[in-house]
Amino acid sequence: MKTQPWQRDPEAYDFQFTITPLFFHLDVERHVNNVAVQSFHTEGRLRYLMEVLGAEDIWCSDQVLLRPRRTVTQFLEETHYLTDVQCAVKLVAVDKATCRFAIALFQNGECTSVQDCLMGAWRDGQWQSLPASMFDTLSARLGDVPELAPLPDFEAGPETDLGYPCRTPLEPRFIDQDTDRRLGELTIARYLEQSRVSSLDAMRLPGLGLLVARIDIHYLDWPAPLHSASLATGIAGFGNSSFRVRSGARVNDVLVGLCESVMVLMNREQRRPTPIDAAMREAMAASLVRG
Repeated sequence: MKTQPWQRDPEAYDFQFTITPLFFHLDVERHVNNVAVQSFHTEGRLRYLMEVLGAEDIWCSDQVLLRPRRTVTQFLEETHYLTDVQCAVKLVAVDKATCRFAIALFQNGECTSVQDCLMGAWRDGQWQSLPASMFDTLSARLGDVPELAPLPDFEAGPETDLGYPCRTPLEPRFIDQDTDRRLGELTIARYLEQSRVSSLDAMRLPGLGLLVARIDIHYLDWPAPLHSASLATGIAGFGNSSFRVRSGARVNDVLVGLCESVMVLMNREQRRPTPIDAAMREAMAASLVRG
């Protein structure tokens, strides 16, 4: 999935504001963690909706929940601490069931990540049509529709994770709930990150690192309360220096999120991609997705 040239131009977006990265956003590589980066995209989308639709229906709701159905985040550059990040948001599509946003982050004049986000309305345990007032308001705000690359081919059904061989139990926590007392969007992203990290020990060798290039998440359910959780992971395929990891998260034995992550093997000293050798492929053979 390639970014379009306009996505790297902050002037192409309808709405902008500044976010300051915090120290606890950093990971062990000493740059802003990928889920923290995704939280900046989430903040951008929420602030846009609060400005357009009003804060009351967006901040929290006991009725229709406006939630992401799918997010595809591409990481173009590392995001660092102590420098403000400019977040830019553009509404790019609206129909009766969904609205779609393009979101980009800029730091030091460079576009560091872009996200394609498909939103929907969740109520009574399933996706619904957008409320009529929301559809009308967003439709009126929709301007010229820019060109976007098609979303990656990654299907997500309720049993998709059954062929993922690596399994990890997880204990849900109070903080995993959002303001609507539902499983939080970023909690699902954290669960999927944990699933991916737990399965890649064979790739962690001296002098080598792993860089996340793309994270594609399908959000399938928004449960409450949270009783039990489990994670599943598998390797979906190898390239020369990259590979695809598929992860699933279940809560209360219901699949709530599926993810495909594109990872790049990096030489730490040279800061360049390095080939995945035969020994690594053999070590990961037991982790390949089945079926």
